[in-house]
Amino acid sequence: MIGQPLTGHGMTIPYFRPTVHNICYTETMFQDRKYWWWPCLGFVVALGMNFWHIGQPASLISDEVFFVRDGHEYIVRQAYFDPHPPLGKMQLGAIFKLFGYSPVTWRSLNAVEGALIVPLVWWIAWRLTKSRRAAAIAIILSLLNGLWLVDARLGLINIPYLLYALVALAAMLKALDSRRPVWWLILAGVFSGAALSVKWLSILITVPALGLWLWPEWFGLTRVKKNIRLTRLTIGPLVLLPLLIYWLVFRLHFAWLGLPSSFFQTNLQMLHYHLSVPGTGDPYAQPWWGWLVLWQPFPYFLQHVHGRLQSIWSLANPLVWWSGSALLIYNLFRGWTRPVLRTLNVFILATWIPFALVPRIMYSYHALPLSVFMILLIATMLDAVWSRRRRFVIVFLVLATGVFIWFWPWYVGLPLSPGQNKLRQWLPSWRERATVSTQMRLVAVFEDPRPVTLARRGAQ
Repeated sequence: MIGQPLTGHGMTIPYFRPTVHNICYTETMFQDRKYWWWPCLGFVVALGMNFWHIGQPASLISDEVFFVRDGHEYIVRQAYFDPHPPLGKMQLGAIFKLFGYSPVTWRSLNAVEGALIVPLVWWIAWRLTKSRRAAAIAIILSLLNGLWLVDARLGLINIPYLLYALVALAAMLKALDSRRPVWWLILAGVFSGAALSVKWLSILITVPALGLWLWPEWFGLTRVKKNIRLTRLTIGPLVLLPLLIYWLVFRLHFAWLGLPSSFFQTNLQMLHYHLSVPGTGDPYAQPWWGWLVLWQPFPYFLQHVHGRLQSIWSLANPLVWWSGSALLIYNLFRGWTRPVLRTLNVFILATWIPFALVPRIMYSYHALPLSVFMILLIATMLDAVWSRRRRFVIVFLVLATGVFIWFWPWYVGLPLSPGQNKLRQWLPSWRERATVSTQMRLVAVFEDPRPVTLARRGAQ
């Protein structure tokens, strides 16, 4: 809408009064097809990396021992206990039922879902920053994120809950742009419930996302539909519906295994397990404060073959992560005035600080939710300096790509000589140790997987 013109210095400049249509750029994104090649290309590249030699190692490794075994229990209808909700294992059971039981099948679902995260991050970056350049940089950084790559190539349950929580976040952002937000809110509620049914950690994303819907102005966003019954649209789709989905997943779990329904008892056992896991004792543990410096990556796989070490490490791209840590600290002190940085501050704190209150042992892959908003923060800041420091941005992305290639053997499990492996140990803590205790932990699980014991490592 054009308002009164601004005059001065012999010029007349039309003043565009902000309207909902001017502010919301997402419609332009969907209508202009030439910008879709970025997320499509990102998805294809991510899919290719995730499926590259995905069948290797050709055996259960690390926490696959738990989750893949639990997924197979649905085929033989055998009761099991796991300290996480059952949806992630139920998905594996469905995959085994359809495609059989092999390393490729138990890792393929994660590979596809992990690739879907890349265009999803592109959309979220676009919606928050209203910048195509920032969204494109977010895609590049997502493809260079070793944390996502490693988990997307294994039969674990971290990628599903992260994907579903991000879908819920994207749906809430879309609800702000819609004149009929109820359907987007229902979609957000369904995926919030699905994420919660995989891992409780998903609330670190879905609960702050609820704030975007309730107080969009504080986050620099705008709700298109003004005259709405906010309480009804919040409690129903975003509170009650996720809890209903969570309860229905457990009902299906009990029915599939032929067990009597014990919803409350099972959840209490899960909570008791997490509270009973010790806070120390594993040399590969990484406390929450160590995440910013990548103090201790977690080895999913360690094996010596003919004098060479074959390993898979849950390690972020060091250059990207350390840069993000520096920006994170700076942004927490100086980034509360700009709405997009304020939004990222909220999500960064929500996916990081709560771990300071958790007494149980933690590992590097618990930082997966934090890594999403670390990438969005870096993309936003690089976009902000693009006009003045374009060469710096390009050099940074090239160097980040080089670092990612350098650590590629650690991400996909390529064998390295002792000398080659040592060149990648940039910190003293990035070295192989205590592999015997790791193997003993897995052997203990095979003896009796159902009782709640410390052998079923709470790090899952």
